[in-house]
Amino acid sequence: MSVVSRHAPAGSEPVAASGCPFPHGSNSLHPFNFDDWLENDLRCSAGKREFQLGRYVVAHVRNGYQFSEAFDRFADNVALYRKVGFLAIVQTRQRFIDSASELRLLGDIIVDAGYADSAGALIRSETVAIPVEIDCPVTGLPTRYEFFPVAFCCHAADPADPLYDPSLSAPFLAINTTSDAFAFGMLVRDLSIRHFGRPPHEIVRREDFERLLMRCAGAWQNMSVNTINAYNKVSVRAERAVSLSEDQSVWYAPHNDPVFAELVKERHSHEMPVVYARRLAEKWSAALYDGVRSSSNRDGQSGGIPAFDTMGWASL
Repeated sequence: MSVVSRHAPAGSEPVAASGCPFPHGSNSLHPFNFDDWLENDLRCSAGKREFQLGRYVVAHVRNGYQFSEAFDRFADNVALYRKVGFLAIVQTRQRFIDSASELRLLGDIIVDAGYADSAGALIRSETVAIPVEIDCPVTGLPTRYEFFPVAFCCHAADPADPLYDPSLSAPFLAINTTSDAFAFGMLVRDLSIRHFGRPPHEIVRREDFERLLMRCAGAWQNMSVNTINAYNKVSVRAERAVSLSEDQSVWYAPHNDPVFAELVKERHSHEMPVVYARRLAEKWSAALYDGVRSSSNRDGQSGGIPAFDTMGWASL
């Protein structure tokens, strides 16, 4: 897959937040109001923050061509530090009996967009990484970030569905595309401008820069803990709930993040920001002050490890 380089012009300014760009109630198991969903049912703390800042692109798409066009516009705004997440709401008149049939439609869209070769493989635990070359929001240096599309289904909220997984459910069919590393970098940039009046790479003293990174890593960890705990509470099946390790360095899920989709649920462990955000901070400091080239494209979304818990769950 080719990498598109995008760099922000000098003096670029962020755009204002926009309202919901699509009609309510389409393509869901039950009628819904998008603004109510944002307020009451979106439990991702980092995602909610980006929506509140107007940095989430929401697009209605029917096919892969529309998805690809919308993603390209999103990527252009990523380079300007205007956008962080991309939610593609999939419009269709089809009716589905389960999550698997919904996933097949979403997989076809990614294949038609040119980001994968096989919808069948895609919904059987394949990861799609869309690379974008931009100036890092922390170091200001050209950096390749990878954005990962993940499928969200209506039937994933149904406890009777074989692929029940509340953390991957929505009242609409959607493909959510994010980079945790870039989103964390944007948090660092936000706080740097707020406290120092300049972007991170213009901070002169290394100790000030590293203190900022550690403060941001702590905030990012807290947001992640809040997200995991919030989704843990909504699952009515314990084996399909997300959860935290005792030391909060690992989170568990009945899926492997960030694969696009899965047709078999299996418990996986993943790194928390207390691990990967600190690793990113070390890379950024070394890149900015020691001239060490590094890649931050998959930190935060490097994939999970199959895990058994105390009850012996593996395949769920």
